[in-house]
Amino acid sequence: MKKTLNEIITLASIAPRHEPLMARSQRSAIWVRRPTAEEIENIHSLTKAEIRASRVPLPVIRAVHKHNKDSFWGVYQAPAQDRKNSQFLGYYAFLHLNQAGRTALERDEFDSTELDLSLLVPSGERPAAIYIWAVVARRLAWVATPLVVRALGTELYGDLPIYAKAGTMGGLNVIKGYGFHGAREAEAGLGHLFRLDPPEPQKTNIEAA
Repeated sequence: MKKTLNEIITLASIAPRHEPLMARSQRSAIWVRRPTAEEIENIHSLTKAEIRASRVPLPVIRAVHKHNKDSFWGVYQAPAQDRKNSQFLGYYAFLHLNQAGRTALERDEFDSTELDLSLLVPSGERPAAIYIWAVVARRLAWVATPLVVRALGTELYGDLPIYAKAGTMGGLNVIKGYGFHGAREAEAGLGHLFRLDPPEPQKTNIEAA
């Protein structure tokens, strides 16, 4: 049975963070890490190839990457566990919003193409919300998503609302399957804003009594 994103977050949060890896077979493994500045152009090229509607220019991607090192996570395939000879397969991109950024997003006043960096937190600062900017991980999301969650960790990114939009029916089905719901009344389709709220904290036996 497919897990919701909150279930994935809960399970992944107890695993080690450092550049997590999952073996696909005895010969190859999938792992994630922060891309280098030199690899950002690869991300831009893959975005243009896979997300044709994207209009985000390369300078904006570079600026976001420089502003917050946790904005991008590359997905790589390595022979066995030989990370030095990895192949770049895809990526996850996040916008870590401060309170002003979250408010702008909820009011539909947020431009994710020509970004205002003042609406994003810098590296090392806990955001008010996370916006899934883009995901390109064809046929790999079931492996890569838990790895990215582990890499981000819960200290800065746990128990936060997560927002996303879908540009395709496939993306819309994925978002809904992960447990997201429409962030605005009567809006739950293509191009609309979706939100995933953190799970309610579990009560202890004493609290339940």
